[in-house]
Amino acid sequence: MLGKNGRYKIRGKMTPQKAITRTARKPLYHPKAEKSGPPPGKFHVRSRHTKLFTPGASVPETGIYEVIHDRAHRETHEVVMHRGDLFPPCDQCNERVRFRIVRTAPYIFDDEDFVEE
Repeated sequence: MLGKNGRYKIRGKMTPQKAITRTARKPLYHPKAEKSGPPPGKFHVRSRHTKLFTPGASVPETGIYEVIHDRAHRETHEVVMHRGDLFPPCDQCNERVRFRIVRTAPYIFDDEDFVEE
C-alpha cells in the first residue's frame, strides 16, 4: 500500500528504539565453502552423472548404482555393485537395462580394519 507521499505506509509507530534495534542486528552468518571432496578413502556423493553403463561392462568403482530399465517395466532402483564385477542383464529388458553411479562406497572387507583373516 502506498501512502500519500508515494512511499509505503508503515503500520504502527516506529520508535527510535525499534529503529536502532532493527539496524543494529547482526548480519547473517554465511560460512565460506571449504575445500570440496571427502578425505582420501572415504565415500562421497557424486554429482548427477550422465555416463550410463551397459550389461557386460566392467564395474569401474564399488558403490551404489541406479538401475534404469527399458520401457519402464519397473521403476528405477538402487543396487550395490563391486569393482571388477560385470553389470548384469535384466531378466525382462535383457541388454537394454542401464546403470548410472549414484555414489561410491568402499566394500567393508576392502577396508584395512575389516580385512578377513
